[in-house]
Amino acid sequence: MSLFIQKISYYLFPRSLRRFIVKSMIGAEQSADPREATKWLLGIYDFINYEIDSQCKRWGDGVHIKHEVMDGIHSFFYERIEKGDNVLDLGCGYGALAHAIAVNADARVLAIDFDAGQIEFGKKRFNHPNIQFAVGDVFKDIPKGGTFDTIVLSSVLEHLKSRPEFLKDLTARFKPKKFLIRVPTFERHLQAALKKELGLFPYTDDTHELEYSKDIFYEEMKQAGLEVKYFEIRWADIWAECIPAK
Repeated sequence: MSLFIQKISYYLFPRSLRRFIVKSMIGAEQSADPREATKWLLGIYDFINYEIDSQCKRWGDGVHIKHEVMDGIHSFFYERIEKGDNVLDLGCGYGALAHAIAVNADARVLAIDFDAGQIEFGKKRFNHPNIQFAVGDVFKDIPKGGTFDTIVLSSVLEHLKSRPEFLKDLTARFKPKKFLIRVPTFERHLQAALKKELGLFPYTDDTHELEYSKDIFYEEMKQAGLEVKYFEIRWADIWAECIPAK
């Protein structure tokens, strides 16, 4: 929706009228089966969340405003990285986190992602002498023999099928001292449980293979040969520092 149309809609449909329309739509569902009505409302909920995300990216001039307003979203990572470390940021997106690490930890970062468009955006928006952006597959496009002190996986593992095997391969290939991991939890709000009960796709993103509990996370790290050195749940996500088990 263009800004012009948004402004016109705001004046043509004042807050009281918008509220009346929404209440009328919801009220129309009151006579329906409560399970079906809940399904319908969950669809509205997902649509609104999608639109909020879209506006948050516009608000941040192409970069989601969460990078500015969510406390600790970057500092969790860069506070656990030593000055001068070699860091691999897998699934870096447009590189906001890679930039924060390069600036605040004075570390060298290889930021890699499949999405060429996001990488090109990152090169322009987050250009920094300590960041090397790359498009591609970590196992195919990074020369053998390279090592990294830290591997960052922020909102990545939940998109993969064979997660423990993936982590094992990274450990064997790049010999990291640690992994810094962020993944979503399933028990983040009532809506997830309602969707599961109603037979709907329950996760927050349709590309997610899994959303975690503490038990599942610890079990997968064990299968991957990693020891959880630090663990917390913040902003309904798991934030963890994991090291290769001895």
